[in-house]
Amino acid sequence: MSYDFIIIGAGHNGLACAAYLAKAGAKVLVLERSMHVGGGCSTAEATLPGFKHNICSVVHTHIPTSPVYRDLELERHGVRYVYPEYLRGTIFPDHKSIVMYREPERMATELSKFSARDARTFTKLYEDYGEFIESTYLPLMYSPPLPPSLQSAELEKSEEGRTLLQWQASTPVQLLDELFESEEVKVHFLSRLTVLGFAPDQFGQGWICLFRILKAEAPICVGGSQQLALGLRSVVEAHGGVVQTDMEVKRILLRGNKAIGIELKDGTRAEAAKAVVTNVEPKKSFLRMVGEEFLPPSFATRVKNYHSHGRSLFVLHLALSEPPQYRAGAHNPPVNVAFSQEMFGGSVEEQVRAYQEIAMGRPPRKEMLQITLPTLFDRSQAPAGKHTAVVWQYAPYSVEPGGPEGWRNLREEYAAHLLDLWRSYAPNMSRDKILAVAIQDPTDTERHNDNLVNGVDVVGDMTPDQMGYFRPFAGWSSYRTPVEGLYMCGGYCHPGGGVHAGAGHNAAAAIVEDFKLKKWWD
Repeated sequence: MSYDFIIIGAGHNGLACAAYLAKAGAKVLVLERSMHVGGGCSTAEATLPGFKHNICSVVHTHIPTSPVYRDLELERHGVRYVYPEYLRGTIFPDHKSIVMYREPERMATELSKFSARDARTFTKLYEDYGEFIESTYLPLMYSPPLPPSLQSAELEKSEEGRTLLQWQASTPVQLLDELFESEEVKVHFLSRLTVLGFAPDQFGQGWICLFRILKAEAPICVGGSQQLALGLRSVVEAHGGVVQTDMEVKRILLRGNKAIGIELKDGTRAEAAKAVVTNVEPKKSFLRMVGEEFLPPSFATRVKNYHSHGRSLFVLHLALSEPPQYRAGAHNPPVNVAFSQEMFGGSVEEQVRAYQEIAMGRPPRKEMLQITLPTLFDRSQAPAGKHTAVVWQYAPYSVEPGGPEGWRNLREEYAAHLLDLWRSYAPNMSRDKILAVAIQDPTDTERHNDNLVNGVDVVGDMTPDQMGYFRPFAGWSSYRTPVEGLYMCGGYCHPGGGVHAGAGHNAAAAIVEDFKLKKWWD
């Protein structure tokens, strides 16, 4: 059977792209290699029956307020979110803490416990840039990236914009040193950035820190992260699209320089009358499925140079008999019920040093921990009275000695070390309160989802050379490719990794424009 469009990969971006095209009246086929849709939106009973664990994504920061949620009427398809009242809690080694709030007034009050000047600075930042961020953040995500010349020209028109341009050239640490005096306040806001994989001493990323300082949210998908993928699949199928799992695409078929369909691993072929759309990371999509010999040499070089060498994650999935109670909660009770608790040491220098250790293949021995208990907000993810927790620690993909396979010998000891670090903050988490543990080292993450090359959870490093107009490659950030009828829609495209469906939404818009389909959404 022939389809208008064939989408390779049923991660949430591929499903979102398919849903937009199906609602536009196109005949759509989505093919997924694994047995389940969702990619990084994966929920499984990793420890004990009845305990639902989110294997990759835990929070879907932008989905509920995105055009995707509204346009595709995801709530009608079983996708619902709950919002924790307290967003994140940064806990320091002396058991003081900072809780992050949505309301700028409450956030300023929280910061004033550490520095009255920093509280005033935060308020001024919000006054100067809060409206700008609110009005531009989502539009920038859900549209193709601006060329650097246009972006700079627009920012050059105002004093605030010129300041942003200078911050854009700086490192996050430089920006925080310029703005704040309290080490705790700096650590708190720096952790907001590094949790996305941005290195603290990376030039060209200071301005991103401003977005993370002023904008925060933490919606939890009811039933687990995979509910988003199931809802998106439901939209596709409700509009006549077909989604098939356990279907591994081996090749993208070409006629001349035009993509005309796909061939599965078992030799089965399917035709695409209009286009093929790949949600699979660049090297597999272009070097393996298309073939380097069919690509312009300059484009093939860009593909080869696309990199995923940043920090990975060492993850523990825990089944708990009770939630953690932090020593910090005695002085700041909301920290116990925040969406997550982050323990990143007591100084910016420690965060910088940890990233340097990761680059040298050394798993940090100091805490770079983020703990989340989805079951505090969605009881359906564990049996009555019980809880699940996910523990993230920043770590390298390749360790010394042994390279990636070195984790086989290290994982048990490192997991025990991290639990001991956690207990120093939450002493009630004794061994009897932890009913079961599932270890997910960086190589396990890649095995679970090979789009996450080297265990990098944002589908390629989020560095200045791979962001915005340069993601995935300079000149190819419009979701189109040099192969006619072949498009990209994965997290390796703008606006990058994470669960927001921005790339799927934007790719669909480009495809609808090229094939003059009805664009039914605003």
